[in-house]
Amino acid sequence: MNSTTDRESDLLSTRIAAKFAPPQLLAIDDWRLIRHLGSGSTAHVWLLHNELRSQYVACKTPKTHLDAAALSQEAQLAGGLFHENLVARSELSPSLSLAETTFWEFLAGGSLSNLVASTGVLSLANTVTVLWPMLQVAQYLHSQQIVHGDISPRNILFDLTGRPVLIDLGAARATAHSSTLTGTPGFVAPELVHPTGQIEGLGAAADVYSLGAIGWFCLTGMMPGPTHARVPLVTLNPDLGADTIELLEASLSEQPALRPSLSQLMGAVPYWAKPEPVDLFPAVGEEYELLLPTRKPLAAQTPKRRTRKQSRQSPAKLRSKGKAVRCPSASRRRIVLGLSTLALAGGVAVTATYGNPGAEQLAVGSQADEQTKTTQEVDFQAIIDSLAKARSTAWKEADPSLSDTYAVADSKILTDDRAVLESLDSAGHTLDGIRMRAVVRAVEHIDEHALVTVEWRTGRYAQRDASGEMVEEFQPQTETIDMTLQETAEGWKLADVAVRS
Repeated sequence: MNSTTDRESDLLSTRIAAKFAPPQLLAIDDWRLIRHLGSGSTAHVWLLHNELRSQYVACKTPKTHLDAAALSQEAQLAGGLFHENLVARSELSPSLSLAETTFWEFLAGGSLSNLVASTGVLSLANTVTVLWPMLQVAQYLHSQQIVHGDISPRNILFDLTGRPVLIDLGAARATAHSSTLTGTPGFVAPELVHPTGQIEGLGAAADVYSLGAIGWFCLTGMMPGPTHARVPLVTLNPDLGADTIELLEASLSEQPALRPSLSQLMGAVPYWAKPEPVDLFPAVGEEYELLLPTRKPLAAQTPKRRTRKQSRQSPAKLRSKGKAVRCPSASRRRIVLGLSTLALAGGVAVTATYGNPGAEQLAVGSQADEQTKTTQEVDFQAIIDSLAKARSTAWKEADPSLSDTYAVADSKILTDDRAVLESLDSAGHTLDGIRMRAVVRAVEHIDEHALVTVEWRTGRYAQRDASGEMVEEFQPQTETIDMTLQETAEGWKLADVAVRS
């Protein structure tokens, strides 16, 4: 049966203190250990920074001495491979070599697994953006007589420019040699999970299966599951074309001989849709948001001018889908939070598309009318970013006193937010992982007021009680919202919000 993949918590991974790192990492000249990035089956991964070079690297250390040989083999294999969508080995300096330690390029854009968990399913255009480079790098590896063997969402990372990169060459094996069984459940070919005899090297069809599973995962948010329990792709995503469905389902055939070749996939995938940049904001850490390339609205249409009377007749609907229910701190009862209540967010950044046919660099559309020029004098995307960051902090900390940092005094938004935050605070509840983003679609600027139409995106988050147990998990959501901003002595603040039906 189809099931969602487990998302490894970035928050949990960073809780492993740096003091538990191998001692040799703490004594590297000019390099500072920043934090623990995560762990795999055989290694821990750490982030190092050189301030003089302005360079970050990911460092792998073996979990046990028995795992050191695998890391060494991975590094040796990577040393002879060069592809823009394949993880690159790094060296801190030509003369520096640490036993049982390998260094790799740091990819700060997060994993495909985290991206889908944060935003939900990808569009067909975004799927092409991810899948096409993976097909290219798989073709390159096969030309070197190497099959990766573990192409999975956790092994596809992005850099801050949006370049998708395949990592974990420790799973790769030469096709001409006998292999150990490796792979991520749900994405590894069935012949590797249940071999019918001795496996003399991996077959290229194993990577085809994994790539088909990647496409399925992008378009459904789920791993495919075994054939006998697999929900038809047309049921999960009825908007897909018959050619896309047929090719992905054939790639997931249990019989390797019945799967299409990698060449057939490469000949078809680029024509599914014109690739579009992938929005990485939900997957990256806050410390990297300002480093992402940003996009402002392309030739945004200015909405029909409203009178102030009309604006006042559309009261804030910030909590139109739910109300806060006060409960004692000892109770684990859910505090009902309307998703539209949490729809305010920061600016959206999108990534450039790499290695995709027909990809184009996004550019800011120019507008000639005087009203647009006046609007562009005020960077409303930056204003929304600032307000959303302040509001996100208030919700993350469940602090009612912070609501006046982003909402106009005596506004309904301020009253509503304080009510919900006070309910959370009194119950000892928190919103774990709450992150909200938005992109400005249109702006109407009238003196000290502005009507801003935005696309709001709320990522996946969990409501937890005082003991840390989950009360409810909320799924990603996107809404179109009309916001009224008011310029005050303290800057622009939220005055009114209306969710479009």
